Amino acid sequence: MTPVFRAAPGLALLIGLAACSDEAPAPSADENIVVTPAQTTGLDWSRCRLPGVALPVPGKLFVVDGGEPGELAEPGRETIRRVEVVVPGEVALLLTAPDASAWAVRVSPETRVTAIFASGDLPQRITGQGLGPSRLERSAAMGDACGRYWFAAEPGATLAEATQAVFGRPHDARYTLVAGQVIIGGSEFQPEPER
Repeated sequence: MTPVFRAAPGLALLIGLAACSDEAPAPSADENIVVTPAQTTGLDWSRCRLPGVALPVPGKLFVVDGGEPGELAEPGRETIRRVEVVVPGEVALLLTAPDASAWAVRVSPETRVTAIFASGDLPQRITGQGLGPSRLERSAAMGDACGRYWFAAEPGATLAEATQAVFGRPHDARYTLVAGQVIIGGSEFQPEPER
């Protein structure tokens, strides 16, 4: 005959309740270590990509530095920045300025624009005819990390990273507006040497 052990009625109830509990058993000392995943550094460049454009973007890539607004600029109003492109063939543009800007872009009949990216601390707007559908306007004021003045002194992504991520290649030349305008391909306005 097998001996039968009987538990006190209260103990059986306690054991039964413990078996039905949703609580996990207390973790061992090794399981109390919390591992925090490393923070991703840098910019999420996927938001900076031009819609419908395969990389690398074809044509010559020119960067236009709008510079600080002139002394006649009115606070809270857009600065009109004029960009004329007289380069035959395919051309892509990265336009950047710290203040709100209306980029008035005019191209010669021999120029075919493949992509334009306007980026600044404050809202940017691209205007003009024959500029193609591949345009992107970004600004930090709208909470967009892609929107920034790429020649600002603050640390962060560089112009080289921006041209590589957005256009898939480095830029060919950099221009700075003089008196609110620049002519790309004109003899009087030459690109600045890279520093």
